[in-house]
Amino acid sequence: MTKLFTLSVDTLGSETELNDILKGLNQSLLRNLNYKFQLYGPEEIIKKKIEKYKRLIKVTEIIDCDSYITMEDKPSDILKSKKTSSMYLAIKSVTENLSDAVLSFGNTGALMSLSLLNIKTLEGIKRPAIASIWPNMKGESVVLDLGANTKLDSRYLIDNSILGASLASILFKIDNPSIGLLNVGKEDNKGKDEIKLASDQLRDLSQNFSVNYYGYIEGNDISTGSTNVVVTDGFTGNISLKTAEGTAKLFQSHLEDAFKSSILSKIGYFLSSLAMKSVRDRLDPRVHNCGILMGLNSLAVKCHGHSEYRGVSYAADIIYSLLDNNVNKKISDYVSEMHSKLKN
Repeated sequence: MTKLFTLSVDTLGSETELNDILKGLNQSLLRNLNYKFQLYGPEEIIKKKIEKYKRLIKVTEIIDCDSYITMEDKPSDILKSKKTSSMYLAIKSVTENLSDAVLSFGNTGALMSLSLLNIKTLEGIKRPAIASIWPNMKGESVVLDLGANTKLDSRYLIDNSILGASLASILFKIDNPSIGLLNVGKEDNKGKDEIKLASDQLRDLSQNFSVNYYGYIEGNDISTGSTNVVVTDGFTGNISLKTAEGTAKLFQSHLEDAFKSSILSKIGYFLSSLAMKSVRDRLDPRVHNCGILMGLNSLAVKCHGHSEYRGVSYAADIIYSLLDNNVNKKISDYVSEMHSKLKN
């Protein structure tokens, strides 16, 4: 019997338009027929806007709520006053086994705090990490942490390496994904002590067990695809993410200006339009904008607060793929195996 997967969606608390959320979910549903959705938000407004998506209506439950967590709300205040908010209720749906995963476009800190409190971390993982799939010259790589934990700690870097490798193994269907530790240089004497300690431990795991540790990598190695997994702390990772997004927008802007500069350029663009569209789609930060909260007992995914329908659709596709591959069970087994080897 084919299993149905239910995704709870927090529709409030961001600049993402409800129309984009519905259109994105509908597109994902066309590709993933065994999907169901719970939408948390104002029932009357959602009912009105979902009418044109006949297929989506049939598999969607609307949970009425108008309370939401703002981008300015502090995690410490949320537990006191926001227990009826759309994000809180969407997360509780997962913990009560009413849905399989949660998707939000809202406050990242709030999503992290509420997920930690309710969904909780896998055994052996101290802090979750935000992971994303980045395009590179060789295909794609898993990059983490992108902002969940800004403290630089060797234990967190080891955990991130284990989580990233398990995700890459599942998504990219490779047995032993390579792991690179982001640093200011590739020489052994470069970097802070916590990075050096993590590198030594990863090297030990690589020599004695089936961990494919590549070594240090630098910022430019992310785009060349030197490794399947790029590991860093949340502070550095978030800066890298925002820099990559800005660079992609700059590239697209210069490209558009160049093709508009003359008649010959416009003809050249027309002749190469299909190829250029492929490049734009591959590098478009509006599409590759979802962060997976790794290390939790269930799936929680954060999308950009100003997502368009393509980004929503991409995120829903990723979530479905992870659920269909029983990702949390596989990650839990992988984490347990790696931590037992670390203890030995």
